[in-house]
Amino acid sequence: MTAKPSVAVLVAISTLQPIALNMLAPATPALARNFATSYATIQLTLTLFLVAVALTQLVVGPLSDRFGRRPCVITGTAVFMVGSVLGALAETTGTLLLARILEGAGAGTTFALARAIIRDTASRDEAASQIATVTMVMVVAPMITPYLGGHIETGFGWRMIFWAMAAVAAIVLVMVQLRLPETAPNVGMRTSITGIFRAFPDLARDRGFIRNVIALAMTSAAFFAFIAAAPFIVVETMGRTSNVYGAYFILNAFGYMVGNFAMSRLVLRHGTAKMAWIGLIISFVALTAAFAIALTSWWTPLTLFLPLAISAIGNGLTLPGATAAALSARPELAGSAAGLSGAIQLGSGALAAALISALVAHWPPALMAMMWLMLVVALLALRSEPRQRKD
Repeated sequence: MTAKPSVAVLVAISTLQPIALNMLAPATPALARNFATSYATIQLTLTLFLVAVALTQLVVGPLSDRFGRRPCVITGTAVFMVGSVLGALAETTGTLLLARILEGAGAGTTFALARAIIRDTASRDEAASQIATVTMVMVVAPMITPYLGGHIETGFGWRMIFWAMAAVAAIVLVMVQLRLPETAPNVGMRTSITGIFRAFPDLARDRGFIRNVIALAMTSAAFFAFIAAAPFIVVETMGRTSNVYGAYFILNAFGYMVGNFAMSRLVLRHGTAKMAWIGLIISFVALTAAFAIALTSWWTPLTLFLPLAISAIGNGLTLPGATAAALSARPELAGSAAGLSGAIQLGSGALAAALISALVAHWPPALMAMMWLMLVVALLALRSEPRQRKD
C-alpha cells in the first residue's frame, strides 16, 4: 500500500504558490514607482507568474507519472528558491519578471503535485475531503501574506518580500527531503517521452473532466482578477494604503477557510458534485450583490471585501470538489489530470489578470462585472454534471 504523506508536508508544498501570489500583491504600486513603469506593465509580475504556473503544470504532471512525484517536487522547490533570490536582487524590470517566471515554475510544480499525491492515496470523495482539509490549513498563507507583504514593503521595502519567500522555500525543501514518500503508482514504468503525454487526448474527450475544469478555470480566474485589480482599487481609487488591502484580504481568506471546513465535513455525505454546485450558487449570489454595490457611492474597502468573503465560502466548496472530480477521470494518471486541469485553471487566471489590469484603470467596477460573468459560465458548466462513482 502506498505510504501517505503527512498533512504538514502536503500543506508545505501547497503553500509556495499562494505565498508567491499574495505576498507581493500589496507592493505592486511600489514596484511600478520603483521601476518607473505603468501599473499594467508591473502587473506582468502576476500574469507571467500565472503563465509559468500553468505551463509548468502541463509538463510536470505527466512527467511525475513516469518519474515520480518526489523528485519533481524537490526540483520545483529549488527552482522557486532560486527565483526568489533573483527577485530580491533584481535591478531591472526584465530581471524581476524572470524571477517571477522561475517562482511560478517552482510553485506550479509543487501545487499540482500536492493534489496528485492526495489522489494517489484516496478515492474521489475522500480526495475532495483531503484537498479541502489541506487547503483549509494552507489558506492561512493567503490570509496573512498580503498583510505581511504590505507591512514588509512599508517597513523594509519590496526586496525583503522576496528574501522572505526564499527563506520559506528553504524550509519547505528540507521538509520534502525528510518527509515526502513516493506515491506515483506507475513510477519507473518504461514509457517514451511522447507516450507520457498520451493521456491528454483522453482527458480532453471526457465530458465530466471538461465540465469540472471549466468550473475550476472560471472560479479561479475570478479570484485572480480580484488579486490583480483589488490593490489598485483600494490604493489608487479609494485612497488607502497597501497595508489596508492586506488587512481586509483576511476576510476573503477566512471565508475560503470556512468553505473548506464545510467541504471536508460534508462531502462524504453529499458527494462532490452537489457540494461544488452549492458553492457556485453561494458565490453567484454574493458577486451579484458585490457588483450592485460597486455601482453606488457606498463602495468602500469594507463593502468591496465583505461580499467577496461570502463568495470565498462558496469557492471553498467548489474548488476542492471540482478538482477531485477532474482528477478522478483517470485515477491512474492523476498527475496528468492535475497538470492539464491546473494549466487550464491558471492559464485562465493569467488571461483574466492581464485583461482586468487594462480595464480597471478606466472603470474600477469592471472587476465586479468580470467576476460575475465568470461565475455565470461556471454555473452553466456544472448545471448538468452527472453523478459519478466514488472510486
